[in-house]
Amino acid sequence: MGFISELLAGGADKIISSVGNVLDNVISTKEEKMQLENEIAKAEMQFQLELRKLSIDERRMMIEDTASARNREIQIQTSEQATKLAKNVSPLLALGTVVIVLALFYVLVFSPSTVKGDSKDIVMYILGVLSAVLTQIYSYYFGSSAGSQAKDRTISGMKGPE
Repeated sequence: MGFISELLAGGADKIISSVGNVLDNVISTKEEKMQLENEIAKAEMQFQLELRKLSIDERRMMIEDTASARNREIQIQTSEQATKLAKNVSPLLALGTVVIVLALFYVLVFSPSTVKGDSKDIVMYILGVLSAVLTQIYSYYFGSSAGSQAKDRTISGMKGPE
């Protein structure tokens, strides 16, 4: 436990300098030091490359997930076997959310006296959550931001190993 407490108590700089001193004793020539620095830089670049690949893979999975959801919606809307409820549940939920958010805004702006005390905090919290949901609804029905579209184009333009 002494090592961990020393590390957390500010002993990390001592450990790093000790490792540096050991390396200085083991590596004696300038060439060896430069080679070690090159290897460290190479390992850092490899790490950054792997991190970038993981980021691209994560974005690709998010795009595929969105495309899958859109394809599911298209299949439901174009299916002759789908019921009216199945075809309209998403738009009805979205429309209901929009109406509720607008009603809450109306109440808070035009008749704030109806919401008092602790219930005002609750209404504000619910309005915040519903506003976030409303943003997602608009993104779904009207597309997302231009930055997201640019990322989509960049990722789809990349040719990864398949």
